[in-house]
Amino acid sequence: MKKIVFLLASFSLIPISHAGLDLSKIKTRLGASFIQPKDHPGNLYDGTSTSISDGYAMTISTLYFVSPHVAIDLLAGTAPKHDIYGNGTKIGHTRYLPPTLSVQYNFNPDGKWNPYIGAGVNYTIYLNEKLFSGDKLDITNSFGFAATAGMDYQINKHFSLGAEARYIDVNSDLKINGITVGNGDVNPMVYTLTLGYKF
Repeated sequence: MKKIVFLLASFSLIPISHAGLDLSKIKTRLGASFIQPKDHPGNLYDGTSTSISDGYAMTISTLYFVSPHVAIDLLAGTAPKHDIYGNGTKIGHTRYLPPTLSVQYNFNPDGKWNPYIGAGVNYTIYLNEKLFSGDKLDITNSFGFAATAGMDYQINKHFSLGAEARYIDVNSDLKINGITVGNGDVNPMVYTLTLGYKF
């Protein structure tokens, strides 16, 4: 239920006509995303080798075109679940929210095929960190660089299908019972199939 509420809340980011904005400059991309963290984000200070499982999420990207080619892109989505492993054994799990703000350049915005690239910043907020041992796990939030590349195929005036890949720089401290025990460079790749709508 929380996932649905968050997704619906994301739609509220779409400006509405009485806000004085030109709706023809707005596009949304609703996506199904596969999230692939870095294979080996790091070791704990005691030498434990850590890894994080892949995950899935629903995402929504809201774009506002400040020119025919340049758009401000805000990405939001549901909170994916990732299992945490220590020396190959599952030891816990976590969820997170990954809002990302980018500037995006669309090479052929009025064409049938529209490739695009973008760069910006991401703020990753961790939720529901848990260790099966019962110890208290805390993963610090992360602020970092983000990059994207993708392609849209315009079906008609309003709808498009697309695919994109995003790189997100995520670096967090890991704390157990309030003590910092290591650092992780998660740095996920996010691969998304999208359904776009241009107002």
